[in-house]
Amino acid sequence: VVVAQREMSCLPCCEEPPKNQGHIDPKTFLANERTFISWLHMSTTLGSVATALVAIGTVSAATLGATQILASALLFTAIIFCFHSMRTFDHRNRIIKRRADMLEFDDFWGPATVSILLLLSWASVFALALVKMGANDTVHMALKVWLNPSLAGNDV
Repeated sequence: VVVAQREMSCLPCCEEPPKNQGHIDPKTFLANERTFISWLHMSTTLGSVATALVAIGTVSAATLGATQILASALLFTAIIFCFHSMRTFDHRNRIIKRRADMLEFDDFWGPATVSILLLLSWASVFALALVKMGANDTVHMALKVWLNPSLAGNDV
Protein backbone atom coordinates (compact mmCIF):
# COMPACT_ATOMS: atom_id res chain seq x y z
CA VAL A 1 0.00 0.00 0.00
CA VAL A 2 2.88 2.38 0.81
CA VAL A 3 4.55 1.63 -2.52
CA ALA A 4 1.31 2.38 -4.40
CA GLN A 5 0.98 5.77 -2.63
CA ARG A 6 4.56 6.71 -3.55
CA GLU A 7 3.97 5.77 -7.19
CA MET A 8 0.74 7.76 -7.29
CA SER A 9 2.41 10.91 -5.95
CA CYS A 10 4.92 10.81 -8.83
CA LEU A 11 2.18 11.06 -11.43
CA PRO A 12 1.66 14.62 -12.77
CA CYS A 13 -2.11 14.46 -12.37
CA CYS A 14 -1.83 13.57 -8.69
CA GLU A 15 0.67 16.18 -7.59
CA GLU A 16 -0.44 18.71 -5.03
CA PRO A 17 -0.82 22.25 -6.38
CA PRO A 18 1.52 24.83 -4.90
CA LYS A 19 0.11 26.67 -1.92
CA ASN A 20 -0.82 30.37 -2.15
CA GLN A 21 -0.83 30.19 -5.92
CA GLY A 22 -3.02 33.29 -6.30
CA HIS A 23 -1.19 35.47 -3.77
CA ILE A 24 1.64 37.83 -4.67
CA ASP A 25 3.45 39.39 -1.76
CA PRO A 26 2.83 43.17 -1.67
CA LYS A 27 6.49 43.67 -0.77
CA THR A 28 7.38 42.67 -4.31
CA PHE A 29 5.29 45.48 -5.79
CA LEU A 30 6.59 47.95 -3.21
CA ALA A 31 10.22 47.03 -3.95
CA ASN A 32 9.60 47.62 -7.66
CA GLU A 33 7.98 50.97 -6.87
CA ARG A 34 10.84 51.93 -4.55
CA THR A 35 13.37 51.22 -7.30
CA PHE A 36 11.33 53.30 -9.75
CA ILE A 37 11.19 56.24 -7.33
CA SER A 38 14.94 55.97 -6.73
CA TRP A 39 15.65 56.22 -10.47
CA LEU A 40 13.26 59.18 -10.76
CA HIS A 41 15.02 60.88 -7.85
CA MET A 42 18.34 60.51 -9.66
CA SER A 43 16.91 61.90 -12.89
CA THR A 44 15.35 64.84 -11.03
CA THR A 45 18.68 65.62 -9.40
CA LEU A 46 20.44 65.46 -12.75
CA GLY A 47 17.80 67.67 -14.34
CA SER A 48 18.23 70.18 -11.50
CA VAL A 49 21.98 70.30 -12.12
CA ALA A 50 21.31 70.92 -15.82
CA THR A 51 18.90 73.72 -14.97
CA ALA A 52 21.44 75.28 -12.59
CA LEU A 53 24.08 75.14 -15.31
CA VAL A 54 21.80 77.01 -17.69
CA ALA A 55 20.99 79.61 -15.03
CA ILE A 56 24.58 80.14 -13.88
CA GLY A 57 26.42 79.65 -17.16
CA THR A 58 27.28 82.57 -19.35
CA VAL A 59 27.33 82.75 -23.11
CA SER A 60 30.57 84.28 -24.29
CA ALA A 61 32.73 84.19 -27.38
CA ALA A 62 35.32 82.10 -25.53
CA THR A 63 32.99 79.25 -24.61
CA LEU A 64 30.64 79.54 -27.62
CA GLY A 65 27.67 78.52 -25.46
CA ALA A 66 29.36 75.30 -24.31
CA THR A 67 27.66 75.55 -20.92
CA GLN A 68 24.23 75.53 -22.56
CA ILE A 69 25.21 72.62 -24.78
CA LEU A 70 26.44 70.63 -21.79
CA ALA A 71 23.35 71.54 -19.79
CA SER A 72 21.25 70.27 -22.69
CA ALA A 73 23.26 67.04 -22.71
CA LEU A 74 22.68 66.62 -18.97
CA LEU A 75 18.99 67.32 -19.40
CA PHE A 76 18.84 64.77 -22.23
CA THR A 77 20.52 62.23 -19.93
CA ALA A 78 17.96 63.00 -17.20
CA ILE A 79 15.12 62.43 -19.66
CA ILE A 80 16.70 59.12 -20.71
CA PHE A 81 16.85 58.19 -17.00
CA CYS A 82 13.11 58.92 -16.69
CA PHE A 83 12.13 56.88 -19.73
CA HIS A 84 14.36 53.98 -18.72
CA SER A 85 12.92 53.93 -15.21
CA MET A 86 9.34 54.01 -16.53
CA ARG A 87 10.05 51.21 -19.00
CA THR A 88 11.76 49.08 -16.37
CA PHE A 89 9.01 49.66 -13.81
CA ASP A 90 6.30 48.69 -16.30
CA HIS A 91 8.23 45.64 -17.53
CA ARG A 92 8.87 44.34 -14.01
CA ASN A 93 5.31 45.06 -12.97
CA ARG A 94 4.02 42.89 -15.84
CA ILE A 95 6.46 40.13 -14.88
CA ILE A 96 5.26 40.21 -11.27
CA LYS A 97 1.60 40.06 -12.31
CA ARG A 98 2.25 37.17 -14.72
CA ARG A 99 4.32 35.38 -12.07
CA ALA A 100 6.88 34.83 -14.81
CA ASP A 101 10.37 33.55 -14.36
CA MET A 102 12.33 35.84 -12.06
CA LEU A 103 15.37 35.66 -14.34
CA GLU A 104 13.65 38.24 -16.55
CA PHE A 105 14.32 40.88 -13.88
CA ASP A 106 17.97 41.13 -14.87
CA ASP A 107 18.64 44.14 -17.08
CA PHE A 108 22.26 44.76 -18.01
CA TRP A 109 22.06 47.10 -21.00
CA GLY A 110 19.69 49.70 -19.58
CA PRO A 111 21.71 50.74 -16.51
CA ALA A 112 24.99 50.34 -18.40
CA THR A 113 23.84 52.67 -21.19
CA VAL A 114 22.44 55.24 -18.79
CA SER A 115 25.62 55.08 -16.69
CA ILE A 116 27.82 55.64 -19.75
CA LEU A 117 25.67 58.64 -20.76
CA LEU A 118 25.99 60.01 -17.23
CA LEU A 119 29.75 59.46 -17.19
CA LEU A 120 30.14 61.23 -20.53
CA SER A 121 28.01 64.13 -19.32
CA TRP A 122 30.03 64.52 -16.13
CA ALA A 123 33.32 64.28 -18.02
CA SER A 124 32.10 67.00 -20.38
CA VAL A 125 31.16 69.27 -17.48
CA PHE A 126 34.56 68.65 -15.88
CA ALA A 127 36.38 69.40 -19.14
CA LEU A 128 34.39 72.60 -19.58
CA ALA A 129 35.27 73.65 -16.03
CA LEU A 130 38.96 73.12 -16.78
CA VAL A 131 38.73 75.16 -19.97
CA LYS A 132 36.89 77.96 -18.18
CA MET A 133 39.51 78.13 -15.42
CA GLY A 134 42.16 79.15 -17.91
CA ALA A 135 45.86 78.38 -18.13
CA ASN A 136 46.92 80.67 -15.27
CA ASP A 137 44.67 79.19 -12.61
CA THR A 138 46.34 77.30 -9.74
CA VAL A 139 43.96 74.36 -10.02
CA HIS A 140 44.82 74.04 -13.71
CA MET A 141 48.55 74.13 -12.87
CA ALA A 142 48.08 71.53 -10.14
CA LEU A 143 46.31 69.31 -12.65
CA LYS A 144 49.21 69.71 -15.10
CA VAL A 145 51.69 68.69 -12.39
CA TRP A 146 49.52 65.76 -11.40
CA LEU A 147 49.36 64.56 -15.01
CA ASN A 148 53.08 65.13 -15.59
CA PRO A 149 55.10 64.83 -12.33
CA SER A 150 58.34 65.89 -14.08
CA LEU A 151 56.97 69.47 -14.10
CA ALA A 152 56.83 69.59 -10.27
CA GLY A 153 60.02 71.61 -9.76
CA ASN A 154 59.69 73.76 -12.88
CA ASP A 155 57.75 76.96 -13.36
CA VAL A 156 54.64 75.70 -15.14
